[in-house]
Amino acid sequence: MFYFVDSHLHIVDLTWDNLKSMYMAGIRIIVSPIQLGAAKRVSYETIKDMWDFQLEVQLKRAKEHFIDCYSMIGISMVSTPKNNLGLLLEWLKDYLKLPKVVAIGEIGFEPGSWTSKDLNEQEKIVREQLKIAKEFKKTVDFHTPPANENKIKYTKILLDLCKKYSISSKKVIVDHCNDANIEFTLKSGAFAAITVQPWRGITPEIAADIIIKYGFDRIMVNSDCSGAISDPLAVPKTAYELRKKGVSEENIKKVCCENALEAYGIKDYLSS
Repeated sequence: MFYFVDSHLHIVDLTWDNLKSMYMAGIRIIVSPIQLGAAKRVSYETIKDMWDFQLEVQLKRAKEHFIDCYSMIGISMVSTPKNNLGLLLEWLKDYLKLPKVVAIGEIGFEPGSWTSKDLNEQEKIVREQLKIAKEFKKTVDFHTPPANENKIKYTKILLDLCKKYSISSKKVIVDHCNDANIEFTLKSGAFAAITVQPWRGITPEIAADIIIKYGFDRIMVNSDCSGAISDPLAVPKTAYELRKKGVSEENIKKVCCENALEAYGIKDYLSS
C-alpha cells in the first residue's frame, strides 16, 4: 500500500474536516501555492504577508492532521503587485532557500486576470521568475487557462520560454492539463498535471481515461482545491477509477504519488 500526494491545492481554502478526510483517505503529502485571487492590484507587502502566512500558519495546520505540506512561492498572474516588483523578486530568492519551498508557482498566463489585463506584463513577470528558477535550480509550476485554445497557446509559449532560459524540462510542471495540451507537454519532457475539479469538467473517471491514453510517466493528479467548486479527495478518487479500469498498483502509485515527488524534488527531503 502507498500514500497519495495532491500535487496542487490551496491549503488556505481547506477546512478542518477537509484535512481530516484527506488523511483518512490516504493523502500524506500536499503541495500548495499561495491563494490570493485579488480583485485589484495589491501591494508587494501584501504578497509577502501571504507568503509568510502560508509558511508560518498553513503548513502547521496541515501537520496537525498528519499531512506534510510543501509550498510553492511565486508572483501569480492573478495577484500582480502594484509596486516594487523588483524588491519582491529579490525577496523571492530568500524564500526559495527554505526547505519547505519546493517550487516557483503557480505562475503563467491568465487572460481573465483582474489584476493584470496586460499579457505583456504577465510575460515580463514570468520571464523574471524563470531567471530565478534557473539560478536556484527550482521546479516551476505553470498555470494554464481553462479555455482549450488558450491552454494550447500559452502552454506552447511557456515551454518556449523555458527553452529560452535553459530551464530543464525535468524542472517544469504544466498544470491543469487535458487532452488539448497534454500530448505535446509530455513530448517536451515536462511533467503534466491533471486537475480533477468539477468546474473544469474533469471528473476522476475522465482523468483516468486521459492517463490511460497517454501513459503513466511524468503525469500527476491534483485537486486544485480553492474557493471554486473542488473535491479534496480528487486524487484517491482518481486512483479508485484507475483501479476499476484495470491499471496496476505500480502505475497508480506513479501518477498519484511518485511522479509528483520526483517533479518537486521532495524525495530528497524525505530521505534526508
